[in-house]
Amino acid sequence: MTKISEDVVTIKRLRVCCASLGSARAPLMRRQLLIALILTCVSAWPQDSRAQEAVSSTSGGTSGTSNASSSATSTTDLSAGTSSASSPQAVSNAPSAANSLQTAPGGSGVFSPTPVQLYLSVFGGYDDNVNTNLGPKRGSEFVGGNAILDYTFGDPRLQIALNGGAGGNLYFENVNGQDYDIDLKGAVGITYKSTPRLTIGGTALLAYLTEPDFENPGGLNSRNGNYFYTNDKLFASYAWSRRFSTKTSYLFDAYQYNNSAVALYSNHVTNTFGNEFRFQLAPTTLLIAEYRYGIVSYQHEGEVTIPATIFMPAERLQLDSMSQYVLGGVDHVFNPRFSGSIRGGAEFRSYDAGGDRTGPYFEGTLNYAVGKRTSVSWNARYGIEEPEVVGAQSRTTFRTGLHAKFDLTSRVSSTFDAYYAHDDYHSDSNSTVPIVPFTENSFDIGLGIHYAITPMFGVQAGYHYTDVTSDAGGREYSRNRVTGGVSLKF
Repeated sequence: MTKISEDVVTIKRLRVCCASLGSARAPLMRRQLLIALILTCVSAWPQDSRAQEAVSSTSGGTSGTSNASSSATSTTDLSAGTSSASSPQAVSNAPSAANSLQTAPGGSGVFSPTPVQLYLSVFGGYDDNVNTNLGPKRGSEFVGGNAILDYTFGDPRLQIALNGGAGGNLYFENVNGQDYDIDLKGAVGITYKSTPRLTIGGTALLAYLTEPDFENPGGLNSRNGNYFYTNDKLFASYAWSRRFSTKTSYLFDAYQYNNSAVALYSNHVTNTFGNEFRFQLAPTTLLIAEYRYGIVSYQHEGEVTIPATIFMPAERLQLDSMSQYVLGGVDHVFNPRFSGSIRGGAEFRSYDAGGDRTGPYFEGTLNYAVGKRTSVSWNARYGIEEPEVVGAQSRTTFRTGLHAKFDLTSRVSSTFDAYYAHDDYHSDSNSTVPIVPFTENSFDIGLGIHYAITPMFGVQAGYHYTDVTSDAGGREYSRNRVTGGVSLKF
């Protein structure tokens, strides 16, 4: 604006000079002044344009948020765990693959010219401990297949990522009970910028599985029949000023097991309400203060888990609880390829049957696109979780995971997943048969490689390792799985 004002003043002064030289005896001077005026305006115009472009690339719109910070916000808002809508993830048959919005081989981005893609695969392999038993292992060959459908869409106001998969495995021998795995998943992420100040959206993950999942909080870490898991979130973000905004959210989380003995003490739902107060410290940095209120409700609360004897009364399930979280954190965009989100604070849990538990709480995610061929995402969480064990009131868990994708060449791509969980189980003082507190560690690692013979047809191979060590007897096991097969992409 300063430069434009100076030009206007200059033009006015030149007009006055031209008027004063209006006699017929000075035509040459008038032409010279006119040429000088034109050259001055032309030379000033590109400088102003470049200045305006620089401002528009770093400053936000009406809401006062920058383009860079908006990218960070959309990554956080669309994530059910750690994934963003701009990099939808595919569904696979790996034991820890109940990930929402994962990347399929050769998956497309939000603005891909072909937003719908279909992947088909058929494979076979060997599992050396199909029953996840402690002691002598019982292995089995297996065959399987899956189908994955991806759809992505994006424009300045609306972003959508859809992902669905159906598959399973069939084991040939040494299987106790069910000789097959079910792997059904569906995930969706939607963000809609309703007004320059208001953004609404949500994510939903629904999975019906047999294999344990080591990424999501809760659940069992060994095979215990089929189960249903869902993690769904709604949010509304509103910019009250250029620097201050709020984000209100609702999260629904549930586990439902088909095995009646497991379902009795494991089936539960969690409803969590939260509100964030967000301050734009810098164009790429948001400071967060957050409060959450969570309610855990067990399907079989109050029912008998251990029948009464002549020596003791019946043991009943009494684990319904209420939690309050007081958290602080930061969302930061380090550069266009690297972003992160961290929350930390305290959790205060109160049980309906009596008893309180307080502990630190932490969660964080990092997403880094190293280049066109490599991407890495990391997540971690520390807090109180549901115990899944009769006689335990809760467990304090630290869990962390890493997902990486490497395109070694234009034809060869690879994936790597690693998850670790450390559990400290706490005794239930209200129980008639409380457990002795114990510690458990779980490792889950997967490696896959894919070779594209043609753009549509390829071959693939994978290796998966799981190891659970525990202070409690009968809960430990290790497991190796190898697979190989072919794939089609449409």
